Formats: sequence, structure tokens, C-alpha cells
Amino acid sequence: MSPPFEMRHVTREFGGLKAVSDFSITLERGELTGLIGPNGAGKTTVFNMITGMLRPTAGDITWNGENITRLPSHMITARGIARTFQNIKLFSDMSVLENVMVSCHYSIHSSFLAAMLGLPKHGREEKRIRKHSLKHLEEAGLAPLAYEKAQNLPYGLQRKLEIARALATEPGMLLLDEPAAGMNPMEKMELAAFIRRIREKSGITIFLIEHDMKFVMNICERIKVINYGQSIAEGAPDKIRSDPEVISAYLGGASHAQG
Repeated sequence: MSPPFEMRHVTREFGGLKAVSDFSITLERGELTGLIGPNGAGKTTVFNMITGMLRPTAGDITWNGENITRLPSHMITARGIARTFQNIKLFSDMSVLENVMVSCHYSIHSSFLAAMLGLPKHGREEKRIRKHSLKHLEEAGLAPLAYEKAQNLPYGLQRKLEIARALATEPGMLLLDEPAAGMNPMEKMELAAFIRRIREKSGITIFLIEHDMKFVMNICERIKVINYGQSIAEGAPDKIRSDPEVISAYLGGASHAQG
């Protein structure tokens, strides 16, 4: 049986420069895997290809047996792949609850006319989405702040809100792009515990990019390392920590490929 998620020999070029070259990885259901590398190594390019924001120049990406290489972002989300971003992308003037509810509206089946006329079917769906969103806020510890504006949350809680919003789409795989960026040590501890709870409760696959080596080593079971867009190592944290090529990549300076 093939793994739920697989990238096979994926390459992405920008004007002749290979940001990612012949990249392959498989992710099993329920795995918590990290993708690391020096600045500009190609990590975010990998995530952007998975989520349809970029199309590979070559190679294939499959999810649950379907080739999703050339699907647009909204279709990939609908198939159960959700992500957060390195730079938080919240609707700052909307409430915490509204931010989560927005992510669920792709699942509404009533028409625009039904919404305009306030028909019962649309009202029932809005009620369902509100309840669903509150459940995810509860799990993230954000329910007491449901009606607070997102912009008023401390930075660490904004990060958790973005994850809760992604989880509200009921994904089978969650991509976290530098979730601990900008957090203080206490916030990082709380985030690590939150991510572990997500995986333990839902059993979803989690794939994350992170620059904080201590964070990624403590939370991930398997780590993939890329440099100059190419895979240089893969394995358990202890193996990666002592890998000479990985040490050389981090001590040798940032790569010149696009990140």
C-alpha cells in the first residue's frame, strides 16, 4: 500500500535557478515530521508546491492515491491539506471566532440567495459552523477569547489561532511553516504541547518547518534536511544532530537558492 502522502523527484526552477531539486519524501498517516535547512534552502518552496501555490517544474505529488501536482490551492485544501504561514495571516479586525468560521465556509452548501434571504437552511449551517469553530477554539484554549479581535491577542496566541483555523477545515495533513517563530521560551513549550495534543487526538499527519533546532528536535520523530534545494539527510533527531553533512550545512553559511 502506498503512503498517504508522497513527493517524488520534485523540482522547482525560477529562471534557471533550481530552488528545489529532485526532492522526494513520503509521510505516513499520523507522523510528525520536520523539514529543516539553512535560510533559503528551499523549505517554504516545498510547502508552496504541496499546497498549490507553486507548480513543480518536474516530479509528482500524491495525496491519498491522487496526483495533486497541478491542482489549485482551494482544491488541495478541500482534499484535506491545510497550512499555516511563516508570517501570520489572520483577519485582524475580525473576532477570534470569526477567523475560524471563515475557514469553514467552503463547506457551506446553501446558496448566496439563501444567505441573503436569511432562509432556515443557511441559518442552520451558520449555527453548525459556529459550534464547530468554538470546539476548535476550546481545544486550543482560546474559547474565552472568542469575541476578542484577533489583533488584540498576544503573538503566541495569534499563532495558536492560526493553527486552530487550519484545523477547522478537518485536514488529514497539517503543514506548519515556522510555528514557533518569534515566540518566547514559555510560548514555545505551550505550542509544542499543543501540537502533540493535536496529533494524539486527531491522528493527522503533521509536517513542519522550523528554524529553532531545539524545538524541532524535541517534537519531531523524523527530520528531513535540505540545503541548496537538495536533500542531504533524513532520519531520527539523534541521527540528524550528529550528521556531518548537516553540521557542515549549518556552519557553512546560508544557501543561495530561493527559500
